[in-house]
Amino acid sequence: MLKDVKQIGLFSVDVLRIVTELDNQAITDYTLQHRETWDRYTTYHDLELNARWQQGLPGRKELEASMIEAGNEFVERTKRNAFREPPFLFYWCSVYDEGDQHGSHNHPNSLIAGTYYPSISNKSSSIILESPWKSHIMHDNITLPAFNYQPNPGDMLVWPSWIDHRVPVQGPSDTRRIAISFNLDYQKYHD
Repeated sequence: MLKDVKQIGLFSVDVLRIVTELDNQAITDYTLQHRETWDRYTTYHDLELNARWQQGLPGRKELEASMIEAGNEFVERTKRNAFREPPFLFYWCSVYDEGDQHGSHNHPNSLIAGTYYPSISNKSSSIILESPWKSHIMHDNITLPAFNYQPNPGDMLVWPSWIDHRVPVQGPSDTRRIAISFNLDYQKYHD
């Protein structure tokens, strides 16, 4: 006979959902206009292209401040060491057209990963954050948990950079899925 049963959830992973007050439409319009000069869906792999996109970005200072503020919220709420000075910040943009996707990956060499969505709809691909213990289940037959989130315009998600995540194939949609992803870390990579 069982006298008492308690379920104890161990090792939770925190994700913050933040609603921004950025000018989503201005960022969207500028990004789509700039997108016409790209030969791929993302600025990540081309530092010069990324710098050109960032240079004229409307509300750039507010966007960067929002990313840093989100990082500060994350480290405070999750009891990580606080940033003693402005953190290292790197960000880039991806515009998903029908058929585009991003396979499972994480963001090494950073503390926090995040994405801000200036343009997205309910027909846009979600973001899926995968269980960090997926490779350790051995003979267990549980369904691997994943956090499947359908963002709204203006949403920003922030999570530990070691969490694998992916974007499923983008289907047909009248709204272009724009994701501005970023990494934050301590200043160890700056001189």
